[in-house]
Amino acid sequence: MSYVGLNRRVHTCFITRNREYHVRSGVCVAVRDRETTAWIAGHRALGMHLIAAVPGMGFLGHPLEFVAGTAHIRTSSVTDILRPNRNEVDIYRFVHGLVPA
Repeated sequence: MSYVGLNRRVHTCFITRNREYHVRSGVCVAVRDRETTAWIAGHRALGMHLIAAVPGMGFLGHPLEFVAGTAHIRTSSVTDILRPNRNEVDIYRFVHGLVPA
């Protein structure tokens, strides 16, 4: 039987050509380089809010857009959308201190 209640997942991983953008409840909490698999602690998207470029359109095949105040970032097109595994969430939750426990 499938779960039919509210989707309680708050973590999403958006894959682009060069980066993984990890988003929690609409806010970028971690960015990882796909080639080196290194977390990018100083990436400009960290802490920014994810918005859709065109209302009503899905993210797949479209760039992500992040905003914070007047700052604005647009990524390359999203190639995949995943749910990060528990280990990844723990890494950016506890090691980087980006998300409260």
